[in-house]
Amino acid sequence: MAKIISVANQKGGVGKTTTAVNLAAALVGEGRTSLLIDLDAQATATRYVLGQYGEDGRVIYDVLLKGAALETTIKQVRPGFGVAPSNLSLATLDMDLIGEYNREHRLEIALDALSAEYDYVIIDCPPNLGFTTINAFVASDVVIIPIECKAEAWEAVPRLMITLKKVITNFKKAMKVYALPTFLERTNLARDIHAQIQDKFESLCLPPIHKNQRLAESFAAREPILQYDPTASGAMDYMRIAKEIIDGEETAQVRRSMERRRDR
Repeated sequence: MAKIISVANQKGGVGKTTTAVNLAAALVGEGRTSLLIDLDAQATATRYVLGQYGEDGRVIYDVLLKGAALETTIKQVRPGFGVAPSNLSLATLDMDLIGEYNREHRLEIALDALSAEYDYVIIDCPPNLGFTTINAFVASDVVIIPIECKAEAWEAVPRLMITLKKVITNFKKAMKVYALPTFLERTNLARDIHAQIQDKFESLCLPPIHKNQRLAESFAAREPILQYDPTASGAMDYMRIAKEIIDGEETAQVRRSMERRRDR
């Protein structure tokens, strides 16, 4: 069964889409398969990997509002790496879902019905906390919060944590929430914010993504950093995160297997 990971932060410009795309690609680089779901109406992740917006009728909007099968939207980026694209139609989804049945569970239902097998599903959430983002949280096993190492980005996190706690409580979710420090620079302020993130999240603070010009260049080239420049520090940072996610999940699987054997 796929591990479903949302990459979310209601504050824009913190490396959310960069993380979603490059984590999905890094997991493929580690020999896993991944599906990237673009839930952002700006469709930045879609344009990052496909070079264009998704086609009307074959985007994630049609899955969440019209009940289209998720398979009908998926485009293959390369072997083992698929994307469910977005376009500007998604901008009205929060309003369109008002009054709809099972509005918070649409993505969860679509993923349950997915016949294609993926090891990981990475969801790029929109920069808000509306119904679209709640759909992602309800479907997810893991949430990664990219936090730029600046004061204003760090100060925005408590509101997101309140929303996540409500989802965990109201929907009875067993969800792991990671912090991901991003754009780490060699300044005292950045180091101080990084230290605060580490203190707050402790073992759930992932290794940081250092500020790296090659990441911006890779977006302009429409290639994940691993394809654009596998020797760049950004590529190594995302590979490190992918390995940590994989190791954490495999350790958890071993633990659950041992617990099941003890219960027999």
